[in-house]
Amino acid sequence: MRRLPDAIKRRIVEHLACYQTHAEVADLVAGEFDVTLTPRHVRAYDPMSFQFAGSHRWLDYHRIVRDRCEKELGEVAIAHRAYRMRQLQRILDLAMERGDYRLALKTLEQAAKEMGNWYVR
Repeated sequence: MRRLPDAIKRRIVEHLACYQTHAEVADLVAGEFDVTLTPRHVRAYDPMSFQFAGSHRWLDYHRIVRDRCEKELGEVAIAHRAYRMRQLQRILDLAMERGDYRLALKTLEQAAKEMGNWYVR
């Protein structure tokens, strides 16, 4: 495969830093730049892979983007347990109100799993 331009390398590293899989990154880059990549080629830019062949420049950039991505994920409501528990409570209340006990049981089980699987069968 021919040498990739820095713009494509940058997008590969950005997608990998935001927890995309190698196959997903190959598809995204193909759609964005009309370049066909294999997951193996993408893996060469993943610092978490033993096949990493990028320079320190991409390693540093990956670390910066990963920090930014994690910060942004922390701002998403569903990433917080309290939000998820409130939503499960609303679903449970609605299921009980409608008499949908099957959904209520599933919701209770999901809430127990969310809190660390603290339930006894």
